[in-house]
Amino acid sequence: MTRIRVAVIGAGGIAGAQLRAYAAQSGRCEIVGIADVDERAAKSRADEFGGRAFIDGLSMIEALRPDAVSICTPPKFRIPFVEAAAKRGIAVLCEKPPARTVAETTAIVDAMRGSLLQFAFCHRFHAPLQAAQDLIRSGKLGALVQIENRFAFRFGRAGGSWFTDADVAGGGILIDTLVHSIDIFRALTGDEIESARALLSSTLPIEVEDSASLLVRSRGGVLGTLNCSWVTPVAQAFVRIHGTEGQALIDYNADAGLQYKLADEENWTAQTFDEPDRFARQAAHFLDCIEGKRSPLVSGEDGLAVMRVIEMAYESAGVTR
Repeated sequence: MTRIRVAVIGAGGIAGAQLRAYAAQSGRCEIVGIADVDERAAKSRADEFGGRAFIDGLSMIEALRPDAVSICTPPKFRIPFVEAAAKRGIAVLCEKPPARTVAETTAIVDAMRGSLLQFAFCHRFHAPLQAAQDLIRSGKLGALVQIENRFAFRFGRAGGSWFTDADVAGGGILIDTLVHSIDIFRALTGDEIESARALLSSTLPIEVEDSASLLVRSRGGVLGTLNCSWVTPVAQAFVRIHGTEGQALIDYNADAGLQYKLADEENWTAQTFDEPDRFARQAAHFLDCIEGKRSPLVSGEDGLAVMRVIEMAYESAGVTR
């Protein structure tokens, strides 16, 4: 069977995660090109994963005409690459956040209408999260009441990277990290968010927020408290789900990826998972979509829904964008 020809635009950390995921699918796909404005970074990734190195993603798309492209650039620079891919019928896996604003996200989604677009909300492919969705659907937890989430760590490069350049990134940790939290909340509730109120702060000498707390409510009345920080040294990554008949915990740092306790039980039930990581599962799903076996789990409409909440959150915090 002919392998799917994949190219990646960007050679930073998240591009590395995607490249490793594609490499794990080497029987199904071939990495044919890697582009980055940092020529040494592109060549280093090409030496590691194969393919040709380019300093310009548009030139790479034109020269290679791949079947699929992963766009792993900072948000400001994505639209021209999406448009070039759409023009040539190339499938796109676009990193998060989808863009800096709803308007830019709309431009991406509109450009890709009629072509395959998947946004890289990788937590949708985290096996414990998918097991939690099954647990909720089973009714064992009863009606959902509240969801808590925290993604926090000390980001040593925060003061000197594009992540804290508002023009390039679109904001700070709220748009960079809480996009995942918002998508997780939507996935668990199966519902849209009708209200979002954010509080932002920064302890670093940067122009954007380095910590954020977001209170959301779904149309069905489920409440969410979503928190993230770049400056707390004790790293945490968890989602706690409260229902009328039980509670579940997804702990990204625990051996048991999912634990739950029901109202009539004395002990917690722990589930462990022997699955590829979420990036590998995301890549496999994207390849399935290219082969026509599935539809994207995270669609353009999902990206728009998340970005609408991001804009609602910034507006509530008094941030003009």
